Amino acid sequence: MIKDLRVYLSSDGFEVVDEDYFSTLEPQTLFIIAGPDEIITTDGDYEFEKLRQHSPLLKIADIIYEFIEQNPDKFRRMITAYEDRRLRQKLDNTKTHLSLKSEHHEWFEGQEERCHSKEEAMARRAQDRVRGYYYKTKDELTRNKLYRQNLKARHVFDSIMEKFRYLLIGCDYFSMIFDRKCDRKHAFLQQRLDETDASRIVPNKRLKQIIKEYTAKNQILDEWSVSLCSDLGEFYCQGAYSDNGNCCSLQHNINPYASRENLILFQVWNLDHQIELSRTILPALIENVRELVEHPQRKCALHKKRVVDISVLEYFLEIFSLKNLKLVHIVCHEKCQRANKSNGTLICEECHEYKIVQELMSVRCSEEELNAF
Repeated sequence: MIKDLRVYLSSDGFEVVDEDYFSTLEPQTLFIIAGPDEIITTDGDYEFEKLRQHSPLLKIADIIYEFIEQNPDKFRRMITAYEDRRLRQKLDNTKTHLSLKSEHHEWFEGQEERCHSKEEAMARRAQDRVRGYYYKTKDELTRNKLYRQNLKARHVFDSIMEKFRYLLIGCDYFSMIFDRKCDRKHAFLQQRLDETDASRIVPNKRLKQIIKEYTAKNQILDEWSVSLCSDLGEFYCQGAYSDNGNCCSLQHNINPYASRENLILFQVWNLDHQIELSRTILPALIENVRELVEHPQRKCALHKKRVVDISVLEYFLEIFSLKNLKLVHIVCHEKCQRANKSNGTLICEECHEYKIVQELMSVRCSEEELNAF
């Protein structure tokens, strides 16, 4: 008998964990049922592998990937040349300001049917990117040896992921970072403008609202819950890591709200972890959990009291927020070893960060207990 079964969409491997999301799925949706440690194969994975094995002509993904790996500079020049042509063609931006599907129908081709405005579609794209970091984090944490061999550590990791999940609910998975109607703008954007023009995954809707109200009231994530684009939808490259945030050409910008072509091209713009996720943040998190379970008498560096948790909020900001993420054009996205370190650490009950997260989780627990009656 398999315990703790998980339910995934067979199409893309997305985990279904609540009735709220389940009710939005189309009839005849196919699911994959698997144990918590099993590796699933989605429809897309299966079809792609089948094509690779039986049709040499369809190995285009491997060919492109190999070309990029072997010719990164040439690929970047090709992208830059394409964008130069796009600029020279002076795309018709007369529909940029339009928002609704009924007003700019061609912009929505290939989009989810339930997206009725550009802002909603862009917010979902932001959520998808952030949700991807959540599942990447969950995957790497649950696959490491400490999680599999130490029951106490496993409970700590599970608790961390649960706290991450509720913090993400509180900020709506940072849906606002691509939303041009968000009033709060990133400081970088304001500086750039001055220079140039001097849900899901939640037990129920009420609980989702309570978590959002709590995070808003306590301003836990306000500083990083901002938009990266102008009111018209213009995005600017925040620059390469090695150039101290300076865009190599000082002109990388794009408005995905203007046309479907721009929207597609926006996919090669990356949210770049300045402190690297897989090489730095997650290994540091794992080591802190190891310290917590293997040396429980260790003292907090600030208050000299016994540690009880890791700095969940700091790790959360490094993994998911604009505190550590920069939007960069593919030319400015450097995949190189970086010297900066994670600021995550071990904390005690006196640490302010610990109190904030505990209060958030207690709000969650109180509402769930109320719903049980």
